[in-house]
Amino acid sequence: MGQAPNSQRIHSLDGLRGVACLAVLLLHVAMMLELWGPDGAYPLIPGSPAVIVFFVLSGVVLSIVPLARLRAGGTYDWLGYYPRRVVRLGLPLAAAVVLGIAAGYVAWRLGSTGRSAQAIAFSGSPQQIVHDALMQFDVLFFVSDDTQTLFGEPLVRVNSPVWSMGWELWFSLTLPLAVACLARVRREGAAALALLAGIFVSYWCGYFPLRLCLTFWLGVLLARHLPELSAWRPPAAFEAMALVALLGIIELAQAEQAGLLGPMDALALAALQTLMNAACGGLVALATTDGLVRRALSTRPVRFLGAVSFSLYLTHSVVIGGVEALAPRLGVTDGLVQAVVATVASLLFAVLFWRAVERPAIDLSRRVGGALGERSSRHS
Repeated sequence: MGQAPNSQRIHSLDGLRGVACLAVLLLHVAMMLELWGPDGAYPLIPGSPAVIVFFVLSGVVLSIVPLARLRAGGTYDWLGYYPRRVVRLGLPLAAAVVLGIAAGYVAWRLGSTGRSAQAIAFSGSPQQIVHDALMQFDVLFFVSDDTQTLFGEPLVRVNSPVWSMGWELWFSLTLPLAVACLARVRREGAAALALLAGIFVSYWCGYFPLRLCLTFWLGVLLARHLPELSAWRPPAAFEAMALVALLGIIELAQAEQAGLLGPMDALALAALQTLMNAACGGLVALATTDGLVRRALSTRPVRFLGAVSFSLYLTHSVVIGGVEALAPRLGVTDGLVQAVVATVASLLFAVLFWRAVERPAIDLSRRVGGALGERSSRHS
């Protein structure tokens, strides 16, 4: 969920990030509060595809400047990039984990049996508690697909959305490899098909790291065409049909996840999920064209939602869990009322977290990256 430098900023991509985060928020509000009962068709809310959109967006925005430098025959300041990126992601992430641990402890004391209350063995020995707490900060090696770890073990986190941050960090660290490989590709259509083929194999065999990594690479490949896409003004009818088609493909895949399409064999299921990934990439591409979608996503309220989307993503699960635990004790038992309270509270807390944690982390990351970049320039 990285962001491009201001000089290269595409406001509609900020807006798309905000809309995608809102989808994740609504999904978790509905699921955690069980608005449709324990077995509701919650996947119809496209929260999971929204995370795929995040990954494609990160691939796009992180590679814009390096690709531009390569096209101009220059070099990119990787020495300044690495600490800047680690601080930018790491400080808000650490704060969100601390927040999740505190909320998990409170939930455990209240007798909750939810994921956050069970993620740490608070009733265990001090050694066990410290071990479990430290594991919550391990996002680089304790990776998962939000369901299970790389080795098939169940994933338990005090703040469940943190799972995707491991992949954001891995991609951020391997960005030079992605840029170096895809910047020199001549047959981009073949490269795109190869990436989608890898995603298909990943869905088919169940090895999730392959598709999660390649989704970022789709964004890098897309970033190569941003100048052309930004200058293209699609006919309104074409843009509307494209938007409907892309959202339709995403919802079709989500309907399958909700069990509404009936049994599907492994090949057909992998093909549908791969098509859904391609549609998420298509939404990102459509958001960059000079059309109605870009204008809608570039409006001030949507852009502000995008600005606080990272904070919202990191904290909303904790806030919803708090509403879930406290609302009945305060006499608020209606599910819809709880959902409204949880949604508003999550948005307000995200703004607070953005001001208190994320924005200072961004400022610090720029100072750290700039200082190392200047030191590198002096020694070169």
